[in-house]
Amino acid sequence: MTSSDRVAVASPPLPRQMAWETAASAWHSTRLFAFVLVVIAIVVGAHMRFHRLARFDMSGDEGASWAAASAPSAQQVAKIERRLDPGKLALYDEMLHEWIGVFGDSVFALRAMSAALGTIAIVLVFVAVREVCRSLVDESAAAIGELAGAFAALLYATNLEMVLSDRIARMYPLVMCAELLQITFFVRAQRRGGMLNYAGIALFTAAMVASNFTSIFLMAAEALWLGWLPLATLWDAQSRRLAVLRPGCALAAGIATLLSWLPAAFALSRGAVKRGWIDWIRLQPISWPYTTLRNSTGDDVLFWIFVALATFGVWRQRRSARLVVEFVALWTGGPILAVMAVTYLIHPLEFPRYVLISFVGMFAFAALGAASLRSAALRIVLAILLISLSVGPVHFRVRHSDAAAWRGATLLAVQLTTRGEQVAVVPPYCINVVRFYMPPQRRAAAVGMKHKCS
Repeated sequence: MTSSDRVAVASPPLPRQMAWETAASAWHSTRLFAFVLVVIAIVVGAHMRFHRLARFDMSGDEGASWAAASAPSAQQVAKIERRLDPGKLALYDEMLHEWIGVFGDSVFALRAMSAALGTIAIVLVFVAVREVCRSLVDESAAAIGELAGAFAALLYATNLEMVLSDRIARMYPLVMCAELLQITFFVRAQRRGGMLNYAGIALFTAAMVASNFTSIFLMAAEALWLGWLPLATLWDAQSRRLAVLRPGCALAAGIATLLSWLPAAFALSRGAVKRGWIDWIRLQPISWPYTTLRNSTGDDVLFWIFVALATFGVWRQRRSARLVVEFVALWTGGPILAVMAVTYLIHPLEFPRYVLISFVGMFAFAALGAASLRSAALRIVLAILLISLSVGPVHFRVRHSDAAAWRGATLLAVQLTTRGEQVAVVPPYCINVVRFYMPPQRRAAAVGMKHKCS
């Protein structure tokens, strides 16, 4: 047969029944749904974090971060950080110092590191929640864990408090990444053991404490968990399969690596309290845990949807995933209870950004309920509803900030003064913001002044 005699034969079309089965399989695939949801969370979350990042002027706290990180050397970074943020170690400032060396110190560049870390944290939320489900139950919970992790990532990506925290040049996104990785290795070590998991606990325990002392509130929750498990073994066989001693030792090892720095940091913290540097944190009503969790959503309707989903998840998973429910309960409530204990025993510390990890626990609780829905259509509708309710408050706050117009005020002060004249800054803790906006040769002219009421 010659080439001209050949007749092209088309492949038979895919049978309609096979195409329908393929579509139905994709529709009911929890893994595919979870993957798509995580991708949506990353895209939406990254947009919320990076969009018009330099729209508003730098804040006083961001000025302190810039002042420390812009020092000429790493040694000077740590020295300035101890003066501006007493009681905190300089991990974030050292990282921001290196970031400035590559990307510069514009407002956008300074905040972009936080936005990038916040976007990474979206993925880490998925990883941590999925690992909690898989490690505290078994591989049979892999599907529910992936769904719960995906919904938790979506809630984190679009949450008002998280977006606002990730849009400022402060250490909170770094703390969040370290805490989520520490939780992941912590629950893995309880189920599987292994030197890699123990090393991960120690490394990220040290990292999160070095980023901000408020990470000890998560450690307090984990200590409660490790203390609860031996008691739970009296009536629950699943609890006996989780290690307690070695993960606890790994936590202690993480703190031990910081022992050469912690005494000085503790002394500086006491000095800061005595000098009244944190007197701006006031004692809150006893209802503070409820109000801070509710306000973190930015929408009362959204908060009560979280409550309904969490209640449904607890009811559906009360037997098959009881340990997951108990762990997430401590994840949510433990840091808040620890803050209240410090508040009533030492000094008020009831500040929402000190318990951001509790908000993620709340997302995990709600996500557990969302993952317990059996209908794919209901899950899709729920995801759309959650996004629509979350985007509104975030969009409003990003467009309407109450930040002071420091840039304009500084430029006006520079125009009205001559070289050698001082520029008074009130309140004095914003002095580094003024120095940031002043020409480099005139930054020494900015002087902090205490405001006296007549």
